[in-house]
Amino acid sequence: MQIAAAGDRALLVTLGDVTAAELHARAAAMRAAPHVIACVPGHSSLLIVFDGTPDVGQTLLSVPTDKSFCPTTHEIPVHFDGVDLDEFLTHTKQTLDAFLERVPDLCLTARYLGFRAGFAYLDGWPREWAMPRRATSRPVRRGSFAIAGDVAGFYPIDSPGGWNILGTTDVELENRFRAGDEVRIRVAEWASRRVENPPMGNSTTRPLADSTTLLFGPLATIVTPADWSRVERGLPEGGPFDDVAFEIVRAAVTNPIVLECPMSAPRIRYHEKKTVAWFDGELRIERIEGEHSFGKVKHGLRGYLAIGDGPTDQPTNGPTRADRNVIQAIAGPHAIGLEQLECDVTPKLDRVGIRMTPLQRIDVAIPADLKSCGMLCGTVQLHPDGSIVAMGPDHPITGGYLMPMTVISSERWKLAQLSPGERVTFVVTRSPSSS
Repeated sequence: MQIAAAGDRALLVTLGDVTAAELHARAAAMRAAPHVIACVPGHSSLLIVFDGTPDVGQTLLSVPTDKSFCPTTHEIPVHFDGVDLDEFLTHTKQTLDAFLERVPDLCLTARYLGFRAGFAYLDGWPREWAMPRRATSRPVRRGSFAIAGDVAGFYPIDSPGGWNILGTTDVELENRFRAGDEVRIRVAEWASRRVENPPMGNSTTRPLADSTTLLFGPLATIVTPADWSRVERGLPEGGPFDDVAFEIVRAAVTNPIVLECPMSAPRIRYHEKKTVAWFDGELRIERIEGEHSFGKVKHGLRGYLAIGDGPTDQPTNGPTRADRNVIQAIAGPHAIGLEQLECDVTPKLDRVGIRMTPLQRIDVAIPADLKSCGMLCGTVQLHPDGSIVAMGPDHPITGGYLMPMTVISSERWKLAQLSPGERVTFVVTRSPSSS
């Protein structure tokens, strides 16, 4: 077992060669431990998120790992008509009838979730049926059942993918599975024709509440505090990207609805008088009726707007926003000896993550057997092309790239305010605990 810091409020516990049953028994034990907020299984690791209590790592080392784990079983009907089925049968030297006869005896286990929309990596596919991942990705429809190596999975949404497609199901799979669930496949014909999701309209006018209407602001998002229970379904914890600004406006008005607003405040019609708090580096509180917008964000990329019934007694501007382009991080969970890293911010950024180009070459050999492990907002990945990606609040919950540093929780707001073309310096400290 190896334990490494993943920022100041998480630990990555690498367990080595464990079965899926052992992995999820340990995960269940960790979730029940004091101060633990969430536990995210990876292929052979656990990302343990805690509440910031000092020295919690030593406490977790003593947690008994014999807690029982009772998985949920799903029976999924699959029609085996995939575009790669014939190639699979040739590769594995079997007939279709022989293959279909064995399928109902399989018991697959969701070893961990990741990729997108709760994609479950299913253990238990026979090794003699393994087939290499395809050389290039292609569009894959939701409901497709596919394999890569000796791992199986269902594509829960339309997405690119490079796995070998063997069949399809019409069961709704988006965020259906939890890590540790068992999946049994029933060979079936279509029960009904699939109905695709209707396209979304282009209108930006929509009600926010009975007394307010968003007139224009297509990028504005209603945000609530992070919810760590979501990770059990393969969803990120979510929440505001700039949690400091969020708390400032939320504390300024009563009964607030809070919007995260990239680049500019939305134009909103207030049908009755409302107290509105706007923060984009400075706090403004106004009593408003009719149409109004606070205009462009002045300091950074994102502003926060809270709409409430009235002001509170003690609004605050919060801590100073100096040194916005210097970000403190902790080395690891895959520490590689970085002490400082200067990067340019690219236009490829959103709430999922921010892609940056380092100004210096990061000379490190990436392990060939690196297994996917849990991530959180502030995790920084090193990609094979030399770029780095800092994860935002809507990140995939697991990833298979090297993670050389994690932004300290009190500094994550700085990521939210980065704009394309800016230059940022990560100042990396030694991991506070590893063994």
